[in-house]
Amino acid sequence: MGEEKPFGCSLYPLSYNPNNKSFYFDTDCPLMDDYILGLKHTDSDAYRHLSRMQQSIDKLEKTDPVFLQTNHAVDVTYFDLKKIPALHSTTKQFKKKSHP
Repeated sequence: MGEEKPFGCSLYPLSYNPNNKSFYFDTDCPLMDDYILGLKHTDSDAYRHLSRMQQSIDKLEKTDPVFLQTNHAVDVTYFDLKKIPALHSTTKQFKKKSHP
């Protein structure tokens, strides 16, 4: 599917909660520990993934905030989610770290 896949599929294994502007991770995904560790390194796949997702979410917050609410509600129903550590959990904190 490449770049043509739905945003929710690209976002996985993350979930974004627009109410508190935090990212969560599906604990059933075996990549969770590696992903979270990778966020400390700007050249990692995890860091690049989260950066891309944040850019998409920034746009969606302006154009389709209802989608973000609905998508997170579905994720909460289907996944066991764990909040990503505070360093990368909010848009403001992430932007500070990703854009020196």
